[in-house]
Amino acid sequence: MKIGNWDIRHVDAGFFKLDGGAMFGTVPKVIWAKLMPADDLNRIRFASNSLVLFGEVHGQPRVVVVETGNGDKEDDLFRERFALEGRNVLVDSLSALGVQAEDVTDVILTHLHFDHAGGATRREGDRIVPTFPKARYVVQRQELEDALNPPLRSKASYLPYNWEPLLEAGLLETVEGICEVLPGIQVRPMPGHNNGNQGVVVLGEDRKLIYSGDLIPTHHHIQPTWVMGYDLDVNTCVAERLRLLEEICDTEDVLAFDHDPEFPAGKVRKDAKGRYRVEPVEL
Repeated sequence: MKIGNWDIRHVDAGFFKLDGGAMFGTVPKVIWAKLMPADDLNRIRFASNSLVLFGEVHGQPRVVVVETGNGDKEDDLFRERFALEGRNVLVDSLSALGVQAEDVTDVILTHLHFDHAGGATRREGDRIVPTFPKARYVVQRQELEDALNPPLRSKASYLPYNWEPLLEAGLLETVEGICEVLPGIQVRPMPGHNNGNQGVVVLGEDRKLIYSGDLIPTHHHIQPTWVMGYDLDVNTCVAERLRLLEEICDTEDVLAFDHDPEFPAGKVRKDAKGRYRVEPVEL
């Protein structure tokens, strides 16, 4: 898919499982289980959907990775708990597109929870180092502050070895609010899931693509009140979803989903009853 001056491709960063009740909050299991069946441990299989953007800035090639998934650093107990599938998935997926780790110039992370920033670093012998050694990594300043001093409810999601090596290498860059990080690529605060969640917006003349992070993790969460138990501020989450959905509904804009195992992106429409629905599109 091409939007503006950027060629956009979906990249598989692996699959994993999370508790179904936590992912759907107060939505009864008899409803969500028909859409996303759970295993015998009540876990649902989710994707880690990354994007890679190809373009040029001032005549120089740029390769931008959006989101890095769980990565490959965790021990066997962690991998079993979250049913992580495969190893080196993101790097191998990029390699299949002809992109090596050293080719990546920019990495944009919606937030620093382990299932989004885990692939930002990797093990190298006894050390943990940046996965993309020549890239700058971009997050909201608020997100880094929360990662360094995490709220109690989300402390377990912030694992320091996912970002401390980036800080030590001088690769982690923070921004505040709406910011154009590259020509035609904007980041925009989309709080609710946590304070520092940011969306990534690729701008074109007649349409845009929005990757909203965990504001709307799958197309099943397109209904504004279907929030997760993981969301720290439910009221803000609902309000931000409504704002975004009304902005892009019945337009040619594309909404990308970070955890949808069925399809990575779609266009938002309303049905005859006024409920939001999603038409899948290919990336």
